[in-house]
Amino acid sequence: MRARWWVLGAIAGVLLFHGFARAAEPVAVLTEIRKGQGDVGVKPAGAGDWVAPQPLLALRPGDQIRATQDARAVLLFTGGRGTQVISAANSPFTVQAPAGESGTEKVRAVVASVTQFLLGQQKQLTYQSLSVRSLSQPPLIIAPRDTHLIPGPVAFEWAGSDRLRYSVRVLGPEGLVWEQANLQRRPVDYPASAPALRPGVRYRWELTAPGHPVQRAQFEVLSAAEGARVRAALALLEPAGLGYSRGTVALIRAGLLFQEGLYHDARRELLAGVVADPEEPTLHLLLGSVYERIGLKELAAREFEEAQFLSTRRP
Repeated sequence: MRARWWVLGAIAGVLLFHGFARAAEPVAVLTEIRKGQGDVGVKPAGAGDWVAPQPLLALRPGDQIRATQDARAVLLFTGGRGTQVISAANSPFTVQAPAGESGTEKVRAVVASVTQFLLGQQKQLTYQSLSVRSLSQPPLIIAPRDTHLIPGPVAFEWAGSDRLRYSVRVLGPEGLVWEQANLQRRPVDYPASAPALRPGVRYRWELTAPGHPVQRAQFEVLSAAEGARVRAALALLEPAGLGYSRGTVALIRAGLLFQEGLYHDARRELLAGVVADPEEPTLHLLLGSVYERIGLKELAAREFEEAQFLSTRRP
């Protein structure tokens, strides 16, 4: 575990920031915090000191945000009204709702909806030591887990010991649909030769390994129409079309999927974002929220801890 002797001070500062916050509606959410060799700070309108912001912080008119040296931050405005990059060159930046609009009406509608969703995802991150992991990791279903799925290929994923051999079964309302045994611990694709998974049907999949209790999780495939609707919305959310930074676009896309109950796809979007930008705390925060939503509390705690570390560390 990394030492975090400064965390209590950072938490106190965030609580103070919220104490000064007025009842005015938020006009932006903080989607990226990149510290580099500098720092990012926020100050509430009219009072208070500069404090370290937590990921997905809601910002109101008159709040200020600054970046020093090579640090930067990105604000996503409500109502689909675009983003603002904060750097040393334009610091301190006073938050105000932009007068103009950004993108087409369809894009604004999708982004506005996701922005409101993201405003509700901020957490007060506090440091909490995780229990020491056992060298003999028990089997644990990772995905798909208590989620809807966009129609398409399905892969089953789990954690556990590489020394074990696993069996996977998929069951529907009428009973067994497909099974495979003697599997190594790696993702397994649902084969094209197996019965097609029907939209709107609640399926259960089971994971078994010698000496361990059966693990179970549920999933449901969207209808073709619902899948097409989600894909159309995702097609609007591309960096080239939006003109936003890649980190914020990844967050918006994952937020859309999360909002739709597509936790499996939201997780994949966030994992890809973390691979591309492992230093971005907002991606870790939302990934932790996805894990929390599907009952993977230890994985959620790790992501929340990483988000906290990245947003409060010293240069």
